[in-house]
Amino acid sequence: MTLSKKQQFLINSSAVAVLIFIILRWFFLIDKYSVNMLFWDQWDFMGGLFEEKGPWELFSWQHGPHRQGVGFFLTKIVADLSGWNTRVECFMIGTVICLAAVVALLLKRRLTGSVTALDVAIPLLYLSPLQFELFANTPNVSHGAMPLLLITLFCLCWTIKNITLRYVICAAINFMTIYTGFGVFVGCIVPFLFLSEIILAFRNNDQRRKISAIFFFIVSVASMLSFFINYTFNSAAEGFVFPHPHPLIYVKFILITFATFIGMRISHVILYIIAAPIIFFMITILVKAILKILHSILRKRSDMQQEKETAFWQIIIILIAFTLLFSLNLAIGRACLGLGAATSSRYLPYMTPGFFAFYLFFATKKQQPVKLIAFLMVFFFITTFSIGNSNKKYYDRIRTGKEKWKQVYLKTENINRSNILSEFRIHPNPQAAKLKKRLEYLKKNRLNLYLDAQH
Repeated sequence: MTLSKKQQFLINSSAVAVLIFIILRWFFLIDKYSVNMLFWDQWDFMGGLFEEKGPWELFSWQHGPHRQGVGFFLTKIVADLSGWNTRVECFMIGTVICLAAVVALLLKRRLTGSVTALDVAIPLLYLSPLQFELFANTPNVSHGAMPLLLITLFCLCWTIKNITLRYVICAAINFMTIYTGFGVFVGCIVPFLFLSEIILAFRNNDQRRKISAIFFFIVSVASMLSFFINYTFNSAAEGFVFPHPHPLIYVKFILITFATFIGMRISHVILYIIAAPIIFFMITILVKAILKILHSILRKRSDMQQEKETAFWQIIIILIAFTLLFSLNLAIGRACLGLGAATSSRYLPYMTPGFFAFYLFFATKKQQPVKLIAFLMVFFFITTFSIGNSNKKYYDRIRTGKEKWKQVYLKTENINRSNILSEFRIHPNPQAAKLKKRLEYLKKNRLNLYLDAQH
C-alpha cells in the first residue's frame, strides 16, 4: 500500500513528536531524581578517585563482581570538571544512553539502508524511563550505560567493509567492554565470532583474512583471560549460594527480569506467562542466526551480499547471546536475594541489546509486519509510560533523604547525628567505607556536597 505525501508527512511528524517526548521525559527524570550527594556504593567504587590512582588502576578497578573500565575515565573527567557534582554525572550518564540510541539508529540504517518512522522504537527501547535507577539511586556510568554504548558500537563497527580495520576496532572495543561493568559477557561471545570468521576464511581460501582472523581470535581470548588477573570473586550479594537449593527460582527470576523490561507490574504467575514467549522467540532467533552462519560456511561462496548477510546474523548473535548470558548470570548471582531483586531497574540496560535484536530481526525482513511492529511499539510505550507509583514513592524518599542528610551534615559534620536527624543513611557501613575521611577530603577540596555549602 502506497501512502500519499500527506499521510507520510503525518506519520513522520508523529514519529518526531514521540522522539522529542521520549528525550524530554528522559532528561526530566534525570533532573527530578538526581542529587549532588555521593550515595551508597559510590563511596566504595569512587575509592580510586579518592586515592588518586593511575590510569590502569582506574581502568581495572574492581567493584563487586565487575570492573569499572573505560567508564571510570569518563567519571573522572566529569568529576574533575564539575567538582564531583553527581547531578552533572547523572546528566552525563543520560547522555551516554542517548549516544547509544544514536549508534543503534546508525546500525539499523547501515543494515537496511534507511531510517523510517517506525525506528522511533529504537530510542523508545534505549531511553526507557524504567531505567531511572541509573541516576536516581547510585549513579555509575560503568554499570549499565557505558556497556550498552560499547556493545552497540561494537555491532556498528562490525559492519565496516574493510576487514582488517573492522577487526582492529572491534578488538579494541571488545577489550574495553570486557572491563566495563557487566559488558564482560561480550568477552565470552567475541572469540566465537572470530572463530566463525576463521572458518569462513578457510572455506573461501582467503589467506589474508585467515591470518587476521586467527590473530584477533587469539587477542579476544587473551583479552578475556586478562580480566581475571588480580581479580577477586565477589558476588556482592549477602547469602549467595550456588547452586540454589531451589533451582526453579533461576527460571522464575529470568522470566521476571524480561517482564520487567516491558514494564509489567502484575502477579508473578502472569509475568511468567508474558515473559516465556519472549524468551522462546529470542532463543529461536538466536538458533536461526547460528544456522545461517553455518549455512554460509557450507555454501563456500563469498560476495558482498553474502558478507552483509553474515555480518547481520553475527550481530544478532552478539546482541541476543549477551542479554541471555547476562540474565542467566543475574539469576545465579541475585536469586539469593529473592524474586524482588529481578525487578531492579539498574539491570535493564543489559536487557536492551536482546530486545533491540528483536526489532532488527523484524525490521530487516523483506515483508515487514508493520502492523505488528506498530502494535508492539504502542504496547511498550504504554507499559513503560510511568515508572510506577511504588517506584516513585521509593525514589522520592531517596531523593529527599539525600537532600536532608546533606543539609544536616553541612551543619553538624557528624555522620551519626546526620543519620538520626535525617532518618536516612548514605552508606550502610560508614567505618568500612572510610566515610569520615572521605567527607573530609571533599571538604578540603570543596567537592560534591561542599559545592552547595555557603562560603
